Amino acid sequence: MNSEQSIQPLNVAAATLLVELLLITLLAITSSLFQGRRWEPERSSRLGLPAEGHIAGAQLRRSPTLFVALASFAVLLISDELYSIWSPIFQGVGINTISAAAAIGTVFILNLFLVGYLMYATGGSRNSPFLSALFTIPALAIFLRLPPSMFTTYAVVACVIYLVLLAPSFERVQSSQSAAAFMNISCLLLSMFTGYITRPVPINELKAAMPHPALIESVSKPSAIQTPESAP
Repeated sequence: MNSEQSIQPLNVAAATLLVELLLITLLAITSSLFQGRRWEPERSSRLGLPAEGHIAGAQLRRSPTLFVALASFAVLLISDELYSIWSPIFQGVGINTISAAAAIGTVFILNLFLVGYLMYATGGSRNSPFLSALFTIPALAIFLRLPPSMFTTYAVVACVIYLVLLAPSFERVQSSQSAAAFMNISCLLLSMFTGYITRPVPINELKAAMPHPALIESVSKPSAIQTPESAP
């Protein structure tokens, strides 16, 4: 059986659970590395001069990341495929399940809104270290074999979030380069890892297509048309 045909929704749901764990971990580490500076105007100024403002430290709230992590894991665990694995332990307890495609789609929407919030809190599209994570999510949807309509929708949502957060009002927060460097390299590695574990058959392992038997038979038969030299 072809390796592509042997992949079931259960395999994709389990791979999504692993990728979600890695993505949430990278977002949490980047949030801990973030050391932003927020520009806040002075409340009063001396001699009637305009206030120049001051720099204040900016910190990220951890609760949104924790909420998305718990919600995404719960949604994946109540999908039809993963529920069939752990449900025999809880005999007599019925849970309304959803399909694997709906569960994975919900998880990706939660990830987009979480990254959008983190970008909003860290300087918008121009300064946020989470920008690379925003554009990595649609690529992960392709690797995890989601329908074209779904990963196209995620790409459109990501573009809308990016354009909205380009507003100058979000540029008050300036992030450190260490958080941005970690997030960029981590998203690259996460994309490569997801693409590797979900990769199709490599080109060097593909077998050349055999000619059709009817074509071989027609070529092997002698031609019924005789040339003038071969006529008696």
